[in-house]
Amino acid sequence: MFRHLISSDAVEIEAPIERVWETLLDIDRYGVWNPFTTRVETTFEIGSPVDLHVKLGPIRLRQPEWIEVVDPPRLLVWSTKVGHPFLVSARREQRLDDLGAGRCRYVTTDVFTGLLTPLVVLLFGRLVRRGFNDMASGLKRHSESLAGE
Repeated sequence: MFRHLISSDAVEIEAPIERVWETLLDIDRYGVWNPFTTRVETTFEIGSPVDLHVKLGPIRLRQPEWIEVVDPPRLLVWSTKVGHPFLVSARREQRLDDLGAGRCRYVTTDVFTGLLTPLVVLLFGRLVRRGFNDMASGLKRHSESLAGE
């Protein structure tokens, strides 16, 4: 079974962890700060669907996934599979670590598994990583701008 991890760079955010968490869950404003996932539709209930409207470079797509973990204010996880799980599955984690003094660290990862993983990574790996880093930068900018309010 093939397995591949794609990760954003970790970014330190000059805003309290609770403020950044609120931003991650404020799906009505994703299009304001998130150039990678411009729209999200979900209730954040465990097992519920999450429809992601993703921009992978020139490609725009709707990606259906399912909420697995909501652990405020530290961890948000959703996952998907294409066809049978042995073909390709992905599990996305968004983590926040409290650094104290009103600061936190954000990183997001996606673990791809299955027979089609090498093809998915070859075709989309760089775009996903770039999108993750763009999202992390947008989260940082937006959360820091809100911290002064």
